[in-house]
Amino acid sequence: MSFLKLNKLLVTKESDTAYYEEFHEGINIIRGDNSSGKSTISNFIFFALGGEFTNWLPEAASCNYVYAEVELNSVILTFKREIEAKQMRPMSIFFGKLEDGLKSNYEGWQTYPYKKSSNAESFSQIIFKALEFPEVSTDNQESITVNQILRLIYIDQLSALDSLMRNEDFDSPLIRIAIGNLLLGTYDDDLLRRQMVLKQKERELSEIKKQIDAIEEVFDNSPFEFDKAKIKSSLDEKQEQLKRVLNTLKAPDTIAESVKKNDVKNDIKKLRENLIRIKNEYDTTLKFIDKNKMSLVDSSDFIEVLQSKLVAIKESLNSRDVLGTIPLQYCPVCLEKLDDNVGENHCKLCKQEVKENPGKSKLLRMQLEIEMQIKESQKILKTKENKVEELDASLKEISRSLVKAQADYDVYINQSRTSLEIKFDQLLEQKGKLNAEIDFLGKQIQLIESYEDYKNNQYSLKAQIDRLKEETERLANLQRKKSSTAFSRIQYYALELLKGDGAYEEKFQNGQSVQIDFGKNSFYLDGRNRFSASSMVLLKNCVRFAIFFASLELDYFRYPKFILCDNIEDKGMVEARSMNFQRNIVRLANSEEFKDKKFQIIMATSMIAEELDIIEYTVGEKYTKVNKSLKLA
Repeated sequence: MSFLKLNKLLVTKESDTAYYEEFHEGINIIRGDNSSGKSTISNFIFFALGGEFTNWLPEAASCNYVYAEVELNSVILTFKREIEAKQMRPMSIFFGKLEDGLKSNYEGWQTYPYKKSSNAESFSQIIFKALEFPEVSTDNQESITVNQILRLIYIDQLSALDSLMRNEDFDSPLIRIAIGNLLLGTYDDDLLRRQMVLKQKERELSEIKKQIDAIEEVFDNSPFEFDKAKIKSSLDEKQEQLKRVLNTLKAPDTIAESVKKNDVKNDIKKLRENLIRIKNEYDTTLKFIDKNKMSLVDSSDFIEVLQSKLVAIKESLNSRDVLGTIPLQYCPVCLEKLDDNVGENHCKLCKQEVKENPGKSKLLRMQLEIEMQIKESQKILKTKENKVEELDASLKEISRSLVKAQADYDVYINQSRTSLEIKFDQLLEQKGKLNAEIDFLGKQIQLIESYEDYKNNQYSLKAQIDRLKEETERLANLQRKKSSTAFSRIQYYALELLKGDGAYEEKFQNGQSVQIDFGKNSFYLDGRNRFSASSMVLLKNCVRFAIFFASLELDYFRYPKFILCDNIEDKGMVEARSMNFQRNIVRLANSEEFKDKKFQIIMATSMIAEELDIIEYTVGEKYTKVNKSLKLA
């Protein structure tokens, strides 16, 4: 369950405060006359939370920075963004309260870019981690950002009446569907991971099948025997013959003529130099492997330490959440019942004001830093493992060369005692032939063993793929059930709000079905999405608030229990109808079903219902064309 709450909003111009207000949990109504700056404040909220906005009015563009103190799943963060008519502006984040962040120009602040890269996380990634959102990308690698999420949370005035979500350039159906699945909780992390693994395993199986087919083609078109037992027997026989030839070459019984002897000495010198070179190469490679393996152990230990710290931080966060909710009804010393008439945010035991504990924000910051260290360390570890594998393969090749070089040297070291030159040449010729035959037989065995390995991997992958298909189908069925329930409850709340509209639109009173289509960015009442302009405004608001109220009921929704509406009256909406809609929203929000739910509604209106114009629901002054929301000198 995700929760987002705006605590404070500050807009500055130079060193002056242009706007500052505190917002509360529940219903927040920004009211004022038309053209008094209500939409400007809504746009500032959208932008401060990570939205993409550049079309500033001159008054807003004259300001420098917007700050937002927010609560994300009980963690207090402060966001800061520079007000510019440029796209993809970065965000500075302070892990703590606004007033503490304002005391420090640099310390404690960290700036994150709009887009992620291989070297830096984006501010969307930081916010998603705080909200416990997964990172989501579409099939064509479009990334979900905070701006995309806010498109379904912010109901603005400029988007088309029949658009479900806030309009955006270069939009795609895939990204809208991904946004809907994420916020409605019908996006399943486990299902996506298994689907990705399944695709990878199927690609691996396809490659293995190609290798098996290629080897089988060699078997079919070759005249040679591919019986491993027979080849192994023949190999043993050839190696025994080679051993006898080498032993004979090492025990000559006569001395060849001096010319031949000099030739042999030159050959021995070359063989010795070659042997020493290969031995040095072998020793160097072996030492390098040992050094890299020790480095692997150090890297693995470091990652384990980081992961244990990460677990400890998460356990600390959970402990704080659990212990912070334990109610005290009796004094632990005298066991007398404690006084319930204690002010909000005060301790029932000592009557002192309970101050915000910044520890949780610091723990979240530590968590993010350690996760980045783990990610980078794992990359380094993988590089080292690949290097060790390459060195092991190289060592095997060097070892084979060393055995051959040693054998050649051993033959020639005693060549001065050869009995007959002709016999010696014959033995050398036989030795070369046996070496070639042994090498060929070894390659045959290697080919057969590769074939056996491929077949074993094929069987193993087939079993893994079958198991993954079963798991993905089970999770897909569960996802479909959750999706059906989500859309059913959205329809329920949308119809309830529509029927509470009164007699303004007959079709609303008799409505039976509400459908939303994220891919087409549209919504329908009984298959229809064309009504009068004011009715389209009301229908759109009812659908968007229905998603919000469904998220309060269904815990698996990731919609952060926050909605920002700057479109209550538009396109000819009459005052009585606007006030009626406001009353319906407040009535539903205050219903018994949601009395224990944490949420925040921020609405802007120029036609506030009289009974709602109270401090419990309103934020700031009632703005006019003379007393506008932005206080600009």
